[in-house]
Order: sequence, then C-alpha cells, then structure tokens
Amino acid sequence: MRALLRTALAAVLLAVAGCGGGTADVAGKVTFRGKPVVFGTVVVIGPDGVPKSGAIQPDGTYRVRGVKTGIAKVTVSSPPPPGLVPASKKKVGRDEADERTPADAGNPVSPEVARGWFPVPEKYADPERSGLTAEVKPGQPVDIDLK
Repeated sequence: MRALLRTALAAVLLAVAGCGGGTADVAGKVTFRGKPVVFGTVVVIGPDGVPKSGAIQPDGTYRVRGVKTGIAKVTVSSPPPPGLVPASKKKVGRDEADERTPADAGNPVSPEVARGWFPVPEKYADPERSGLTAEVKPGQPVDIDLK
C-alpha cells in the first residue's frame, strides 16, 4: 500500500512540475524605420528569466529556439559587422549607411551585409530600456519593428 501511495504521489508531483506552459521557438523579422536589420542578434528573455539568442540573417529574419511561453523581454543589437566600422558612432539610422569605412580585411562580411548594415540605437540592446516585449506562443511569428 505504501509503495502504491508513493508511486501516486510521484506521478502527481511530476504532472505538476510539467505544467509550466512549455517552450516555443520565436521567429520573425527585425526592421528599423521600415528597413531590414541585416546583422546582429536578437535576445528573448522568457518569463523564467532565461535569455535565449539568435542571429539576424541578411534579410532581417531571425530564429530563437526554446523560449519559455508567456510575456518575454526582447533586445536587438547590431554592432558593426567584421570588416566595417561606422564613420561616426553618433549617427544612427539608414541615411548614414553609406558612411562606413573598411576595418578588418581578414574577416569581411558578405557584400549584401556590407551594403545593407546600419547602426540601430544602443537602447534596444538593453532589456530594461528597449521597451520591447512579445507574447511567446507556439507557431506565432514575432516581428520586431524598431522606431
């Protein structure tokens, strides 16, 4: 009888522990002022506080795997890709994209990224200042439009 009681209690505890809402992959597109962000990283901090990250592709798309479902904080960073350094770190936005200079010739990025990269405001890389949140649900895309 005690063995049956222990088995039943263990089953209940396992069932309760498994009722956490699960995880989901988060995917979408990152844009800044309507233009795709072509390089960088998206970090999604799920309601469990665990940060998960994914690389931004040259078309602006990203995928972050295994994020706890629920309301999450989101950050976006787009540092200068290897091979490019912005002419002025103070300038932000697409209009200044042509004001770049070559930097690291040993690790150049693709021509597509070199032509399309521009800096985004640094506040989007800080989860406390970005102002970006998303509801993580299985199969639901999360597009990120930075202003």
